[in-house]
Amino acid sequence: MNSTNRGANRLLILLVGLLLLVVGAGAAAVVLVPALRDAGKDIGGRLTEQMSAWLAETPLGDTGVSWILPAILVLVVVAIILLIVFIARQGRGHTGIVLDERPSDHGRTVVESSVAQQMLQEVVGARPEFVSSHVSTYRVRRTPVLKVSVTCRRGVSPRDAAMIVEDAVVALDELLGRQLPALVHISGGFRSRVTSTTRLQ
Repeated sequence: MNSTNRGANRLLILLVGLLLLVVGAGAAAVVLVPALRDAGKDIGGRLTEQMSAWLAETPLGDTGVSWILPAILVLVVVAIILLIVFIARQGRGHTGIVLDERPSDHGRTVVESSVAQQMLQEVVGARPEFVSSHVSTYRVRRTPVLKVSVTCRRGVSPRDAAMIVEDAVVALDELLGRQLPALVHISGGFRSRVTSTTRLQ
């Protein structure tokens, strides 16, 4: 429910985790196994010689410096910028306005998200069928959407839980005079865990 792709998040975490695992396992193997340690020294020496040869064969004009080093520096800077942008996008998607009607003859109608969230929280949170509940507001395709997450007590039917939340959302719609899109997430209890998320229009 935010502007960051969840699949991209998980793929990045998986790739970074695998890379760290491989590097850690390789470093441990080189330290603990004498044969690998000797082989690592030989390979390291050959790589150093090869890198020195590459740097000598790729001069940057008359500077005597290889163009490979500035290229690597540019790639590192680009990677840092991309990571900063990626981090800055995390958590976005929340909105402070749930309803913003265009100005008319009667004025402009603006309803803050906190108002709708508090009203739903008071109704849903007071129900004994739920262990906990949380209401938040996100912007999806430029449209504010309420997200109501509830955790049911064991034995509570997901259908009954969905009806309780739906009644609360409908009551809010009637109070505001507008129908607000809402996403209901139900969890807790065996029957709730095997039930998918319910979307209310």
